[in-house]
Amino acid sequence: MLKKYAKSLQFRGMDDCSSQILSELYECFPKDLTIKQLAKKTGKNEQAIKNKVRAMERRNIPIQMKNGSQREPCVHTSLFEPVSWILKEKENAQLALDDFVNIKPNANQKTNKKKKIVARIYKEYIEQMDELIDRWYSLQLIQNLKDE
Repeated sequence: MLKKYAKSLQFRGMDDCSSQILSELYECFPKDLTIKQLAKKTGKNEQAIKNKVRAMERRNIPIQMKNGSQREPCVHTSLFEPVSWILKEKENAQLALDDFVNIKPNANQKTNKKKKIVARIYKEYIEQMDELIDRWYSLQLIQNLKDE
């Protein structure tokens, strides 16, 4: 299993089982895995795997469950999934900045200065991410990943 990738997913707010599912799917990409195979590889039962995949679908993670051969449910993901985290992270940073700049200054000048520093860091991060994402779209890199 891609242990480092699974660990990085945990930091993005995914639980162990969900990150293991994605890790296993990437290890055999572009081949799909059956629910039974994922259950065996992760040490979970089949119903738990189905529930996790459905929950991931609801959270707009590019993963889907479909009927494979012999009507056995298979799970498929996209190579767009890791990139989707970058795009979501940028959106979350923008939301955090919007909230942060709305915090009113208080009487403590030292704290106010630190708030300005944090706002500057977020603003510069978002500007850089916007430039990167614009470049990726202009080169049609993201569209090519979505079209697989």
